[in-house]
Amino acid sequence: MDDPFALSQISAYSDWRARKLRAYPADIADLRVPVGRLDQPTEAERAALKERIDTFNMALVEVDPGGIRTDALLSFTRALGLQRTDANLFADASAVSRITATRRDPGEERRADAGPRTHGGATLGDFAPYTDKPLSWHTDGYYNAPDGQVGAWCLFCVRAARDGGENSLIDHEMAYLRLRDESPRHIEALSHPQALSIPAHIQAGRTLRAQSVGPVFSVRKGHLHMRYSARARHVLWRDTPDTRAARDALDRLFSRPDVFTFRYRLRPGEGLVSNNVLHCRSGFSDDEDPAKARLLYRIRFLDRIGLD
Repeated sequence: MDDPFALSQISAYSDWRARKLRAYPADIADLRVPVGRLDQPTEAERAALKERIDTFNMALVEVDPGGIRTDALLSFTRALGLQRTDANLFADASAVSRITATRRDPGEERRADAGPRTHGGATLGDFAPYTDKPLSWHTDGYYNAPDGQVGAWCLFCVRAARDGGENSLIDHEMAYLRLRDESPRHIEALSHPQALSIPAHIQAGRTLRAQSVGPVFSVRKGHLHMRYSARARHVLWRDTPDTRAARDALDRLFSRPDVFTFRYRLRPGEGLVSNNVLHCRSGFSDDEDPAKARLLYRIRFLDRIGLD
C-alpha cells in the first residue's frame, strides 16, 4: 500500500505533496462554514466541514453565540464522529474546559458545568492557557501518554478578550511537508520513538501526570499525527545532532511566509475544529468586569474527525 509518510516511498510522497499544495496559499475565509444549529448540523453543513478538514485539517465554524452550550458542543462533535473525549485537568464531567484567565466568573461556584479550579494542589493559574499570557507553538496533549494522544479538538468563543488573544494555526501536514522538503533526515529524527520527552508533573509530592516519551511525527491508522511543544521548560529533546538540526528547522519554519499560517482572533459565536493542528496564541488584555472577560469552551478528543 502506498504510504506518503514512508521515507522510502518517494513517488507516493510526491503525489500526496502535489495534492496538498494545490489548496495553498489559502485565506482564513476559505475555512469558514456557517452552521445554523450547533446541536444539529445539516448534511450540507457536514459536507462543507468535511471539505475543509480533508484539505486543511481544520475548519472555522460560525454559529449563533447563544447556541454555544456544553450539550450543543457535544452533539456537534458527535456529528463529526468524535466520541472519545480526553478528560484533562480542569475539564468538567463532560470533558469540556472553560478557558478563561484566572479570575472567576460571577456565580461560577454555583454552575454545574464550571469545572474544577484546583486539582491535586495545582491551580488554573499554574497553566498558561488559563492566563492572559501568550502560548507558544504546540499541539494539544503533547504530554499525554502514547496511547492517549489527542487526535482532535474544538474551541468555541463565547466572549472575546478586550484586546489580543489571536490564534495562529499551521496544518501539521504542511509542517511535515516543508521539513521533509528541506531534509528527510529531519523527519527521521523527529520520528524517533524517544525524540521528545515531557517530564512527570509532580505537585506537592503527588504525580499528577506521568512522564511522556515519544516521537514528534507518527502515523496512526494511515494519518499523520504530530506531538510538539516549542516550550523551553519542562521539555526534553533527544540529544543528537540530527534532532538539534530538526528542532532548528522547526523554529525557522514558524517564521517563514511560505508555510501558510492562518491567523485569526475568534469572535463570539465562532469556533475552530481541527485534527490537532499546530497552534499558538498571542497574549491579551481582558475587561475589568469578569462577566465580560474572555471565555472559550474547549473539548479534546482521542479520535480524529470522522466525516464520511
